[in-house]
Amino acid sequence: MKKIVWDWNGTLFNDLHLCFSCINRLLENHSLQPLPDIDAYRNVFGFPIVDYYQRIGFDFNQTPFSVLAKEYMEDYQSKSMHCSLYSDVMETIETVEEKKTPQVILSASKKAFLMAQIEQFPVKQHMDGIYGIEDIYAHSKVELAQAYRKENPRDELWFVGDSIHDYEVAQAINAHCVLVASGHQAKSTLEQMPAPVVDQLSESLEYIYERD
Repeated sequence: MKKIVWDWNGTLFNDLHLCFSCINRLLENHSLQPLPDIDAYRNVFGFPIVDYYQRIGFDFNQTPFSVLAKEYMEDYQSKSMHCSLYSDVMETIETVEEKKTPQVILSASKKAFLMAQIEQFPVKQHMDGIYGIEDIYAHSKVELAQAYRKENPRDELWFVGDSIHDYEVAQAINAHCVLVASGHQAKSTLEQMPAPVVDQLSESLEYIYERD
């Protein structure tokens, strides 16, 4: 059976500009140079988050990553409740439901907070499961995905996300992958991966249902 695994942040949930502003506030609060624009952010962002923080100038000998992650999330969390879904999300997941394809959300976000974000929108009722991590440090989603694969060993899984890490997660669980270039990583970065790259979420269905 075909099943779709959606990433959340930057794929369904449009928090791109908020994350850009939050990381710049964090940089400025630690007397570091802010990123000049959203393109610079999208060109440097990536997983693991700890490596991304080092790339943009944080020195963990001066301030531990755990402290920085906490400061960032304290800024991000309440503000994120004002973010929206990407414009074609509801149409896309409703189309998937009409096709009777099971779909889940799998995210590197802390599970409790992920649920708080999701419950703002009419999304949950369309999902067969929602998976998040148990702390704020945004470690790899691979373990979550592997657990999902164990529950669905014979299914044709499609992982849809907005980062190179989403491609890596898909590879780790022998899933197909489509990358969406409207999120946290630049299209030119995503195109380095041997996976289709689309400009908006709805276009991912053209690949997922191509052979049906």
